[in-house]
Amino acid sequence: MLIKAGLLIDGTAGPAQSACYLAVKDGLIAGVGKAEEFAADQVAAAVDYSEYTVMPGLIDPHVHLFLEGISDLKARTLRWKEDKDTTLIRAVKNLALTLKQGVTTVRDLGGSYEINSLLKKAVKQGVASGPRVLTSRQAISITGGHFHYAGGREADGPEEMIKAVREQAKGGADCIKIMMTGCVNFVRQDAGIVELSLAEAQAVANEARRLKKPVAVHANGVDGVRQALVIGVTTLEHGALIDEVTADLISESGVYWIPTLVPFERMLDYGRKHQTQTLPPGGIEAVLSRHQAMVLRAYQAGAKIVAGTDAGALGVEHGDVWREICLLADCGLPPATALHAATGLAAEAVGMGKELGTLEAGKRADFLVLAGNPLTDIACVRKIVKVFKDGKEYSND
Repeated sequence: MLIKAGLLIDGTAGPAQSACYLAVKDGLIAGVGKAEEFAADQVAAAVDYSEYTVMPGLIDPHVHLFLEGISDLKARTLRWKEDKDTTLIRAVKNLALTLKQGVTTVRDLGGSYEINSLLKKAVKQGVASGPRVLTSRQAISITGGHFHYAGGREADGPEEMIKAVREQAKGGADCIKIMMTGCVNFVRQDAGIVELSLAEAQAVANEARRLKKPVAVHANGVDGVRQALVIGVTTLEHGALIDEVTADLISESGVYWIPTLVPFERMLDYGRKHQTQTLPPGGIEAVLSRHQAMVLRAYQAGAKIVAGTDAGALGVEHGDVWREICLLADCGLPPATALHAATGLAAEAVGMGKELGTLEAGKRADFLVLAGNPLTDIACVRKIVKVFKDGKEYSND
């Protein structure tokens, strides 16, 4: 198959190409170039998307497929108590929704009943339709720590932490997820205590490295983020409530920072519409504003900022990467950089840079057809006409 693109954004953060052709064979990209680089009969038979933009499929490195982005706190509390079968059915629906929104790869960072591992297998075998799934299997926390109630693996002390890491590796985890801190408290505007001791956190990181598993760490606040940087992690998840010095340390560390702006924006929207004690609009707005400022500072200092949604959080739907891309642009990142954060750079962050994320020969043929030009109007990233994964077309009616 040969595709004619009006504008081609290749996911490398390089300049876009106009009137360009993309060749696909056996689910892989066979070549990218101008008309003269292909046989005349191929060009004549090319699928014409000359009125559209073609770009790589989006990657979301932080999702929770077992949970929907419910915008109702009461209804949300019931989801944690559902049985495995019902939760699995909901998760399969979330897979389909994710792909429809142009997300062709996700990384699930923890959930109930080890459903993420089931979904990974189902998609790989063609039993379920959706993005390819990478997973951490269970998220690791201290006893009673953050997310322990969602099928997490509780462990205490360095030896138990090592065992927990080995269990995830045995179960087929693509990465190791640890909960360094809890969530942000918007009333106090703090991140609470650092839940893992330095010895526990270092034991996790060392064992994961020995087993050649990347480490994703949930951390908020100055102390939690700095401890994450000290032990050496692959991706920093969230990272809210930090200061300028910590933002600079993130830039110097080389870590991939996934700030997950969408949950904060969605919680602010919820807080403005519903009066709750835990989600005061003023507190959320202050946290979000500070978070955005630190993202911009880190980016300007050379940090690797990656788009991720925390899909399944309050109000965050699966496939909402377009929201994160737009919010990164709102922070001050150039449109090309914001798009790169959800394509080529995201692929690197999840360890799939050699296979995914950019439209280059030899890589998987995951790409989108968009109406409009997201480089001049970033919101166009939502205007999906077609989704292709491994060269197979999925309509987006």
